[in-house]
Order: sequence, then C-alpha cells, then structure tokens
Amino acid sequence: MRVGTPSRTGVALAALSAACFVSVTSENLPVALLPQLAAGFAVSEPAVGLLMTGYALVVAISVVPLVALTVRWDRRTAALVTVAAVAVSNLLLAAAPGYAVAVVARLVAAAGHGVFWSVVAAMAARLLGPDRAGRATAVVFAGNSLAFLLGLPLSSWLGATIGWRPTVLTVAAAAAVSAVVIRLTVDPMPAGAPAGPHGALNRSLWPVNLATLIVVTGHFAAFTYITAIIAEFAHLTGPATSALLFAHGVAGLLGLVLIGRGVDARPRATALLVTAGLAACMIVLLVAGSGAVAGAAVVLWALPAAGIGVVLQAAVLRVATHPDLASAVYIVAFQIGIAAGAGVGGAALGHGALPLAVTVAAVCGLLATAVVSRSRAFCRTR
Repeated sequence: MRVGTPSRTGVALAALSAACFVSVTSENLPVALLPQLAAGFAVSEPAVGLLMTGYALVVAISVVPLVALTVRWDRRTAALVTVAAVAVSNLLLAAAPGYAVAVVARLVAAAGHGVFWSVVAAMAARLLGPDRAGRATAVVFAGNSLAFLLGLPLSSWLGATIGWRPTVLTVAAAAAVSAVVIRLTVDPMPAGAPAGPHGALNRSLWPVNLATLIVVTGHFAAFTYITAIIAEFAHLTGPATSALLFAHGVAGLLGLVLIGRGVDARPRATALLVTAGLAACMIVLLVAGSGAVAGAAVVLWALPAAGIGVVLQAAVLRVATHPDLASAVYIVAFQIGIAAGAGVGGAALGHGALPLAVTVAAVCGLLATAVVSRSRAFCRTR
C-alpha cells in the first residue's frame, strides 16, 4: 500500500484512533454502566463484572487461532469486520431482554477484539512508513487514553441521564461511523506472506512478551484498584477522587505524546522510561509522607503507564517476521498480565494489604526494566 497524501493519511490515522476509542469504551461499558446493567437485568453487580472477565478470557483464548484464520485477509477488511462486530455486539446488548443475551452480545465483540488489536498498529505503521512505526502506534493508541479520559465518564453520565440502552446504542453508532470512515480513507492493505512455523515466535520476541507479562501484571495489580489507592495513600474520596483521576488522564495524554515522539529514535531509552518510571511512581507512593506527595505520584504514574502499549507494540513490529501473528501472541501476554495483576491486587485488597499490591507493581517495574535493558528488540537497529 502506498502512503497517501498527508491530509488523507491524517484522517485515516484519526479513524483508526477513533476505532480504538470505541473498542476500549465498548470493552469497559460494564464498568461505566455497572448499576444500570445490574438493575436492568435483575442480577448482582458481580454478575455484571463477569461480563468483563468473560470478555478478557474469550480474547485470550481466541486471538491466536482467529488471527491465524484471518492471516490472508486484506488488513483493512479485517479491521472493518472487527469494528463492525463491536457495532453488532452493542446493538444486541441494547436489545437484550435478559442477562443470557447480554453475555452472547459481549462474546460477539470479544471474538473480534484480538484480531482488531493485532492489525491496527501494523496498519498505522504502513500508513506512515516503517521509520515512523512507533509514532503511528502512539497516534492510534491515543484513542485508548481518550476512552479512559472521556469515553467511560461520558458513558457513565449518559447511562444515568438517558438510560443504559440508549447509551449502548450510541456506542454502536460510533463504531459504525468509524468503520465507514476507515473504509473511505484507508486503501486496501494486502496481507503479507504467511508466517512459517515459528514466524510469530522468533527468539527476539520472547523478551518482549516476557516484559509485557511482567509490566502489565504490575501495572494492573495497582491500577485496577486505583480508587482504593487514592483513598488510602492520598486520603481523597468523592469528587476529589474524580478530580485526581481526571488529572491522571490528562497526564496520560501528555505521556503518550512524549513517548510517541521518542519511541522510534530512542526505543530502549523510551521503554526504560516506561518500566523504570512505573517502579519509581510506586516506590514514591510507598514512602510518601503526605497525601499531597501520594497524589502527585498517582498523577505522574500516568506518564509511563500511557506508554506501556506503545513501546511494547513498537518492539513487536520492530522484530516480528509476521506482525499480525506476533501481535496476537503479544495480546495473549497482555491479557494474561491484566488478569494476573487484577487477581494479585484483588487478593491484597481483600486482605487489607493494599500496599502489597503497590509493592508488587514496583517489583514488576524493576524486573521489566532488567528485561528491556538486555533485549535487542528495544534497539533502534535490528
């Protein structure tokens, strides 16, 4: 595929970023609409939480076989089908008469989730060219950060204002619009040659996947329970918590910009900033002598956190012989890290030992720093 004109390429990247925004917002709708969904389906809030857990499990189990199944598809077609699945999923959810149909609706989007995330970064890299793959990834991944900063709070507000079914329909409409814009602005992207038996698992990728598993486990051990951390360490609750979370989100956008600018020219230094930065913020939280210092650490935590997906995905694209299948394996490592981190953090919280979750995050940041410092995948040249 040729690189298009700057204006058309910019719109195409924006469309991919919008699709990322919709995907993440849709994935996390049960969080934003927890009480409304529980009341609407007459189930407990933990049952609604299972809509998140089941989603992650389906993604982790299905991503590799589905990416292998679609490996010969045009990349634009793969993106369009998976974004359309998000739209269909939310249409089903909006019309669901009961909890069982809601589960089926979530499975529709989950089945396509891994395929979408395995191709979107590679598509962005092809739009800007291989020398700016990291920056392209940062641009489209801005949709992730915006989903947490704006998408989820907006969904929560809409759910309380107009009801959860119209809110879910709005997400479905946004997915459909982003698919149309992708179709209009992204040229066909023929798939590359199929990978060999070990095409997705060459030796250079093992350290990347190991670093992914470690740092994501650490981050989500703490981040899953960030509101509890804010209450215990920064001594803030209610509206003050919302204000700090908003500042955290703004800092994340800033971090994404800074990391996106440096990931191509200085990949190892940028990756070390992410892993060591995570560890440093967690250590400051543990030793903070005041709520103000802890609050500042929570805000600064967003700077390295925003770059986790960018530096790791860029490393995959840098060394993979088949980016799509390699990205699929990376997504499995990421999903396992999310589940493991949430489990560790939940166990710590349940035993009244939240500092243990923060300690785990700090140790994981340091371990990931050691892996990154020794891996050639984070070097500028292969």
